[in-house]
Amino acid sequence: MSVRVRNTSAAEAPPPPPARADGTPYAYEVIDGWWRIYGDEPAELITELIPGYAGTLEDRERYALAAAARLQAVLAAAGRFGDCTDGEREVILADRARMPLVEHWTAAVPLVLVTTLCPPPRPTGEIVWIDPTDDLSLLSSLGQAGFVQVSGA
Repeated sequence: MSVRVRNTSAAEAPPPPPARADGTPYAYEVIDGWWRIYGDEPAELITELIPGYAGTLEDRERYALAAAARLQAVLAAAGRFGDCTDGEREVILADRARMPLVEHWTAAVPLVLVTTLCPPPRPTGEIVWIDPTDDLSLLSSLGQAGFVQVSGA
């Protein structure tokens, strides 16, 4: 069973982590904006991140696409978008419902892609991958991408 705790502002100390009934800590903590989510299994945490999650690849891919679009926008805004060519900007701004067809990415802004929607051979270079293959891979890749903060197991 997972536990969701309202996060504090950056100016305040974080809330103390909850414990299980036996007093031991949860295996995972995920920080998603205003929420800290605690649980022992990746599926519990993904259920908290995806409203109405039914445990399907389709649900995880839908979430991964939305996360990729949001993360791509953040990277473009924070990065050197102006240093990109017109063609690179077009790829960065493209709808993620269809993954862009590139072989190697070297633009000033990393490209965010979803693994299950990019058949081999996959692009190489400055790519941030979100992997919705299963609950653990989605959770791990979201953490590695910086979309959420993941700690524990």
